[in-house]
Amino acid sequence: MTSEKFWRYVDVLGGAATSSGCGRLVEVLGSAGEADVRQFADDLVTAVRALATPRHQTQAVWDVSEPATAAALPMSDDVFLYARLAVVAAGQRQWQTVVADPDVMSGRWQVADAEELLEVLPRAFRRATGLDWDDELIFDASPGSDQVGAPADATDGQEKWWNWYSCGHLYDVKAERDEFDNPSVALERAIDTDPAWMAWWSNSGVPDLETYPFYTWDAPPRPRLSRGRKVVRIHLGFDAALLHHTPVQDLPRLAAEHQRAMLQYAQSKLGLPELPPLPTPDREGR
Repeated sequence: MTSEKFWRYVDVLGGAATSSGCGRLVEVLGSAGEADVRQFADDLVTAVRALATPRHQTQAVWDVSEPATAAALPMSDDVFLYARLAVVAAGQRQWQTVVADPDVMSGRWQVADAEELLEVLPRAFRRATGLDWDDELIFDASPGSDQVGAPADATDGQEKWWNWYSCGHLYDVKAERDEFDNPSVALERAIDTDPAWMAWWSNSGVPDLETYPFYTWDAPPRPRLSRGRKVVRIHLGFDAALLHHTPVQDLPRLAAEHQRAMLQYAQSKLGLPELPPLPTPDREGR
């Protein structure tokens, strides 16, 4: 079931998820606080899922901007999602009608604008908490599932292979170097399982840390940290030329320098204690 408060928030849109309407909703919802943002997210998923039946998916829909003679929009996964969001944005009465009679969904909706509604939650959450929204909304659950959302790091019900620390390398064109992967991954896993580093990160109050070194031939971009309720993400740029000019035997040292730089950035931004010594991975990369 959706809450009455949810539909009062939806009414702020004025019948469609336009940029201006979504902007108003961000202000109203964000000012109400974290609990209201999270309840809105749960209710939005419930409302959209109620329109996920096979009969709804077979309806012909058009965007309001399309001429009367235009063909119906191809019902791709994205179009089906945006069409359902458009129905929700139209308000409770319209939504209830379409839930009860899927044939009513066939028609003209503000499909192209409806994607704006997906941006309301991260913007409102940041306004309410100062943090990044890090939950993924699951609009098309498997049959019998009552899951309304899942962490962004969920992997089809399987536990992630790291505990709290992961490092995802990003590369400019032709900047990747295969020999660098093994020492980097080995150090990453050693940090992740080191009790001293686990204790250090526990001071952050956030479960996970993800670092993203970016190797570029150009001037490295400014470092960036985003903090959510469940994960801190750090993006830091490094010189691709140095990566490629470093002898193979020195790549473990370079990997250690770069990961330590990212961890120091987390320390400085979050006010964490001094970093422990970096662990030495064993020959198996553990």
